[in-house]
Formats: sequence, structure tokens, C-alpha cells
Amino acid sequence: MAQQGSPPRRPARPPESDHRGRHDRAQDRTRRADRDDWRQFDGFGPDPEDEQPPWAGPNDYPVRAASTVRRHAGTRSTITDDDSYAGRSYANHAPGQRQAPVELDDPAAGDERPGRPSRRGRAAATRLRKSRRRVYRWCGLAIVVCVVAAGITALLTHHTPKPLPYVTSLLPGEFKAVPSTCGSVSNTVLSQYLPDPGRSVASEISESTQSQCSFTLDRKPDFLVLEVSAQAYQPFAAATAAGSAPGSASANAQNSYALTYQNLLKPPRTAKAKSLLSAAQITTLAKTGQQAFAAVQTEHADGILTDVVTVVIRDRNVLITASLSGQESGHGFGPVSVSTLEAGAEAAARDVLAKSLTEPAA
Repeated sequence: MAQQGSPPRRPARPPESDHRGRHDRAQDRTRRADRDDWRQFDGFGPDPEDEQPPWAGPNDYPVRAASTVRRHAGTRSTITDDDSYAGRSYANHAPGQRQAPVELDDPAAGDERPGRPSRRGRAAATRLRKSRRRVYRWCGLAIVVCVVAAGITALLTHHTPKPLPYVTSLLPGEFKAVPSTCGSVSNTVLSQYLPDPGRSVASEISESTQSQCSFTLDRKPDFLVLEVSAQAYQPFAAATAAGSAPGSASANAQNSYALTYQNLLKPPRTAKAKSLLSAAQITTLAKTGQQAFAAVQTEHADGILTDVVTVVIRDRNVLITASLSGQESGHGFGPVSVSTLEAGAEAAARDVLAKSLTEPAA
């Protein structure tokens, strides 16, 4: 039974004789696909399966929506592509005559469809795809091997550096600097043992780790000289002392303390003349720093007799020395009691020690 409905609209005029239809273009695409089988695939490009199939692309002609077809109940009818406007050919057809579907397959191409790669092209794409996967797999394996080898090499060649047998920096509690000795001796001590007028002050060394200052009272019958010094010793590799780490600043200060003790106990002599100072009488001072002693000497020079009292105090890496000398006889000066000199030197050294303990420490 014929289906009811209006026939599809025909073009206003037949196409020209040189117009190329879909059949001709399909044959051209088939030939071009066979020729470019090896050039249209890239082993590292996107897979052909990811691209849209040829039939999903735009048609050569606009497709006209099929009209609704009336059919009897129980009869199932389907509008195929051959019934659409795009499925018909402009070739010879009569009005009202149903156009047969156009064959798009090329007989020379066998079962290969136009717009799709041939079997040879698909096989080449498959081989290239597998080759690409092998390259990725081997590259990943090579990277893993290199990382593992680098880790093993680092473990085998890494050696923890051995600690040095001596200290190279200040230990906790050791002092970084010393105060100015000119301002460390209190006015009370100076007024008691070197009273004004006639007192003068001279700064000899003023550094962060070393300071030295002298006070002189020149007023008959007194001629007194007070010399005060303080030094914060630094680590020294060759320094060794009992109770201190080798090379530490405290060990270095202990060595200097011991050397000062020996030089006072036995003053050095030159090749030409004897020392002007006599051997010191040394007394240990208790409860003064970590180490402390007082030494009393006598100096003879050109008929002038002078008594010299030296007090040395060590606290960690700081060494403090206070020396108070008084002319006992000669040229109208003197005498000065040794006990007064001892008290004045010890008082000045204690003032400097108290000021040093307020300095920053490591």
C-alpha cells in the first residue's frame, strides 16, 4: 500500500553536467586514503579510534528533516536515509518516482568503505601504536632503574664526617666580650687607693675581647700606678687543660693563667741583664672566680725601690689582671705598705670581674 504524504521538494533546476556528486567524491577519498595510508598515521599521535567516524562529519548537502508519514495501524514504517533529501541524487529521476539508494562503495576497493583507512593502513596504525607503548614502557623502566641506582650510590658513598677532636667555637657559658676596664673600676676603689687630686687615667687597649687601662697618682709622697687588663680568650686547637674541652676558649684561658703564674714565680731573664723584678711570693685567693692568686714582688732600678702586687683572676674564658705598684723610697716618695697595695689590687680586680659577668655569653 502506498504511503500518504507530500513528495520531497525537487530543486528548481537540474544540476549542471559537470557537477560532481557524492559518488565521485567518495571515490576520490578512497584513492587518497590508499595513497596516504603510511602518512596519515603518527606513532605518537592520537589513536584513530579517538577521532570521529567519517559518517559523523558534515554532509555535502544540507539534510532536510523528513516529514511525518501516515500509516495504517499495525504497519511499521521507517524513513531511511534513502528517503531523505540528502540521500537522493540529482541524476535523472522522474516526478513522483522513488529514487534508488546511491551505492557509495567502490567495487575496486573490495569491502573497504570510503572515508575509512584500508586494512593495510589500520594494521600500520596498530603497529605504530604498539611501538609507542613499548617506547613509553621502556622509558619508564629506564627512569626507575636510574633512580634506584642513584639511591644505592648515595647510600654507599655517604659517610658521616668525623667530629673534630677539639672545639672550634665558644661553648655555652663562655663570654664573647669583656667590658672597658677604665670604666669597670669603681670610683670608691679609686678614691680609696688613688685619691684625687693628681690622678690621671690612660686607656691603652680598647677592643671587644681585650681591654687595658692604667691609673696613675703622682703626688708626693705617693707615686702609685694601677694597671688593669681583661681578655676574653677564643678557641685554640692546641689548648689543653684539665677540666676543659680540648681547644676550647676556657682551656686557652687556663693555659694563659698557668703561664702568668710561672712568669711571676720565676721572672724571665735576658742574656744581658737580670730581671729587675724579684721572684714573686704567690698566695691563692679563695672564692674569687674559678681560679685566682696574688703575687708580691720587689723591683730595684737606679736606687729606687718599688713594691708590686699582682692579682690574677680567671672565670671561664676571661682572664683579669690587676697590678698595683707603689714607690717605697727614692726621690722623696714613699713609703707604701704592701698590705695596702694588696688590698687595692684585689679590689680593682674584683670590680672588673663583677662587670665581666654581665657581658653576653655563648
